[in-house]
Amino acid sequence: MAERNILENERGLNLEQAKALAAQNGEEVISAFCAMCGPTPNCCGIYAFTKNGRLERVAGMREFPNNKGALCSKGQASAQWLYSPDRLQYPLRRVGAKGEGKFERITWDEAIELIAAKLKEQKEQYGPESLAILAPAFRTYNAYLKRFLTVHGSPNYGHSGICATQRLFGFLYTVADRTVPDIEHSDLIIYWARQPIYSGPAMGGPRSLLAARQRGAKIITIKPSVEPDVSLSDIWVPTRPGTDAALALGMLHVIVREELIDHDFVENWCHGYEELKEHVQKYPPEWAENITGVPATQISEVARLYATTEKACIDIGNGVEHAPSSSDAIRAVAILIAITGHLDRPGSNIFTPFNPEVPQPKDITLRELLTPELGEKLVAPEFPLSFQPFAEGYSSAYYPVLESILTEKPYPVRTVIAPGTQPTVSNRGPRRVVEALKKLDFYVVLDVTRTADMAYADIVLPTTTPYESNHPFEAPGPFVMARHKVVEPLGEYKSIYEFFLELAVKLGYGADFWDGDIIRSMDDQLEEYGITYEELSKHPAGLNFGKPMTPVYEKYEEVFNRPSFSLERTPFLPQGKVAVYNTLFEEAGYTPLPEWREPPESLTATPGLTAEYPLLLSDYHTSVNYTAAWQRNVPLLRELQPDPILHIHPDAAAPRGIGDGDWVIVRGPHGHIKLKAELYPGIRPDTVMVLHGWWQGSKELGREDTPLLDGGANVNIMYSVGKEAFDPLVTAPSSQTLVEVAKA
Repeated sequence: MAERNILENERGLNLEQAKALAAQNGEEVISAFCAMCGPTPNCCGIYAFTKNGRLERVAGMREFPNNKGALCSKGQASAQWLYSPDRLQYPLRRVGAKGEGKFERITWDEAIELIAAKLKEQKEQYGPESLAILAPAFRTYNAYLKRFLTVHGSPNYGHSGICATQRLFGFLYTVADRTVPDIEHSDLIIYWARQPIYSGPAMGGPRSLLAARQRGAKIITIKPSVEPDVSLSDIWVPTRPGTDAALALGMLHVIVREELIDHDFVENWCHGYEELKEHVQKYPPEWAENITGVPATQISEVARLYATTEKACIDIGNGVEHAPSSSDAIRAVAILIAITGHLDRPGSNIFTPFNPEVPQPKDITLRELLTPELGEKLVAPEFPLSFQPFAEGYSSAYYPVLESILTEKPYPVRTVIAPGTQPTVSNRGPRRVVEALKKLDFYVVLDVTRTADMAYADIVLPTTTPYESNHPFEAPGPFVMARHKVVEPLGEYKSIYEFFLELAVKLGYGADFWDGDIIRSMDDQLEEYGITYEELSKHPAGLNFGKPMTPVYEKYEEVFNRPSFSLERTPFLPQGKVAVYNTLFEEAGYTPLPEWREPPESLTATPGLTAEYPLLLSDYHTSVNYTAAWQRNVPLLRELQPDPILHIHPDAAAPRGIGDGDWVIVRGPHGHIKLKAELYPGIRPDTVMVLHGWWQGSKELGREDTPLLDGGANVNIMYSVGKEAFDPLVTAPSSQTLVEVAKA
């Protein structure tokens, strides 16, 4: 009954209800987007209620397709974030030593002038590739970063390597599509390293999971610890962190050995199945049990259930992108989908629906200007050069960009711009990152609030929140809606979009940047819709350009001949078939079949360390109330989770004399952190886990920042950043190490 109510109850408000409520309370209501996950098409629509120019509260927008009126705790805390005492107030220039945190106030124009002068100087002295921009999570403004780099002449877009693109690469070069799990029509759903509740909690993930449970679909969850989705599952597969590739290889062994394959599909649409058949003989489930900690019987059970259920799908998540065997895990899962006949059929993993009659925002990244010569300047290719440009254009790997500053190989990056990203807490190796930021010639930070690495910046520019800006629009699917300013900027702010337009104009790139006119840039992107931004802004609840489309399945001929993102537009699949055996990878010097690659430290890779460090450590990247390494300064959210928590099994805690709520020191080969223990039966006894991103205090609650390095709660200091810690094909970094835990 409770599940039915959750699914059927109306959430949030529609426009008329919002207007009525605002009138009743003497308020103004403005349609907007929730800002707490950043400006992105994967956002939630809201109605913002203001009084005397101040944001009072928000409600979910029922008309918006992503959230349909729902709103999570982060959205409800919007006003506290907007008015946080941590907000930056005006542009700053460093006057002390790097790391000292001493700045003087300057104007926005002075900041633009200083940055432009430095970029001109370095472009002449070191070449345009001396500039790198660190990519945040997927944001609408990322297109402006890429456009700026291309016009300037640098390929060094520093992508994180830990979210989405690694999965996309593996799937595209295996089945030519990222695929979408058709959960609505599936009888068996595997949530693999996925968090469908906390990752977009107001969006479709929880609704899809609850609906599947309600109609009786079998649900299998693969992850190291129990999270809310596991409570709705029929089977929990408790893998050790970072061992997804071994699990998938063990499942492939069972399916191939028992011939639980779609013979017609394999014969007609798969290249290299015979090679796979021979290859997986060395990965029986008993071998996989030793690596993953999952019983061989359960590995075999899950493999058989998946292979023999006609309508079965796999929803693969971000967790597979945090290991040196990331590409192998992703390719192995894509092969599992294909050879069992679960590709582009109802209830399976279907090809991404696309209706050519529905308009799309114009790509403004200037891909037409990319050249082989530009690619050759990459300081640290995220993907091998033979597979670039990829979906993001040319890209370098986030951490190796910073490492180049220290090693000067192949050359040192001289200026780094960090818009909405924090390299000391958002990625691996903060100890080396701090050294790099100290040595870096010029560092520019753009953000809404104080950041973890701000003390090392030469210039700090405060930016508007999305509540203080009238741009950009967002376009999830066929729906498009303008951003409406909720309040006037609270300080000397401009948006990240305006920053790159103004900097481009100052550098003489105005012709490629709409002469600095942000509304013209919006109009350009809306060209296919046949509407201007001013016209779109007159529709407070947006416009839906959707058109009916009858699903068409088994589009193998069309999709398997799809061109890649390369400059030559060669196909992802040279044989026009699923690349079970990948000849492109083989030609580039990489393994043509998925293999097992151990993390730098693990129970099976480095048994010699287990006497001193007997537990496996990894981290969560999603939580119920924080976004990555932000928002722990927001009192409403901090009160929900006040302390950095270590999940530890009672059987692991007892012999160490650790009680629930005790502060503990977690120590490993690379450093130590201080956390509060939570005795958690829903985790493997050999594994401990912590939420990543801790550093920020909360002034209103009297909580101080914690150290970025040893003794704080920044889990990134615990991991190796040696070459062996990165996937050789897609540079996904490891999130696994060995530790010991003791009372503080």
